[in-house]
This record gives sequence, C-alpha cells and structure tokens, in this order.
Amino acid sequence: MVQVPLTRRQCFLLVSAGSLSHFFLDHLFEENGHSSMYTWILSTGWWGSRAPINPDSVIVVGFFCICLICGFIYINRVKSSKSITKRSNQSLRLILIIASLYCLWCASQIYLVNPRRAPVGEEADLGVLVFLGIYFFLPQGLCVMSMNPKDYVGSSGQLPL
Repeated sequence: MVQVPLTRRQCFLLVSAGSLSHFFLDHLFEENGHSSMYTWILSTGWWGSRAPINPDSVIVVGFFCICLICGFIYINRVKSSKSITKRSNQSLRLILIIASLYCLWCASQIYLVNPRRAPVGEEADLGVLVFLGIYFFLPQGLCVMSMNPKDYVGSSGQLPL
C-alpha cells in the first residue's frame, strides 16, 4: 500500500471543511430547531400574512434567470473552448455572480426598503442561500480544492507520515 503525505494546504482545507460540515450538522439537529441561526433564516421570509406580489421581484428574478440561461449558452455553445475545465470554471463563476446578485436583491428588500417587502413570495431564500453557501457548498468546495495538489511527492511543504 502506497502512502501519500498531505501538504499543509491540504490539511488546512480538509480541517476547515470538516469544521464547517460539523457546524452544519450541529445546527440541523440541536436545540430542537430553535437556535439563533434558524431564527435568522426564518426572519428572511414573509410570515405575517399572504405575501403581496411584487412586480419588481418578477422582473428581477426573470432577468437573473435569463442571464443564467444566456450565459450558459454563450459559455458552452457560442464561445465553446475545447477545455471542459475552463467552461466549468466560467459556469461556476456565472452561478456565483448571479447568486450574489440575487442575495443582494433579497437583502435590499428585507433590510433597506421601508416598509419591508417580500423579496420573492413567502420564501426565506436569503437565509437559506447564505446558510447552505457557508455550511454546505463551501466545505464541499474546500474538499475539492484539497484534491489534485500542484505540489507532488518530494515537495518541502509535505507533512511527515
């Protein structure tokens, strides 16, 4: 059996991913669902009555969806580079940009507009997206980043076995 040592960077990424994943599981199953994190997530939704239909949100969300679809078509069909890695990175960047803009839209409707408006119906999208982004997708990304290191065996940055 061949043992391959981990670099310091790989160890840091894996420990960080494990810590965030543990925190994710703690919040799912502790305090009978009454933690401050759950309270904040639910506060980003609309619970008073039936949420009014906001024409601005229909236009904004429709625009974001059109940007995603057109962006994917442009990346994968119009400007199709031969490298699948390059297209994947561009697609991920597009998703992150649109998700960030959507979070800004939700935050502006919840925290900046007076009186507060429901960003998108009765959904708690902002809280859910932030929670999942930090405690689910970030750890997965850290695990992926720890794979395929640029430093190979024999590098000085490796930890001893």
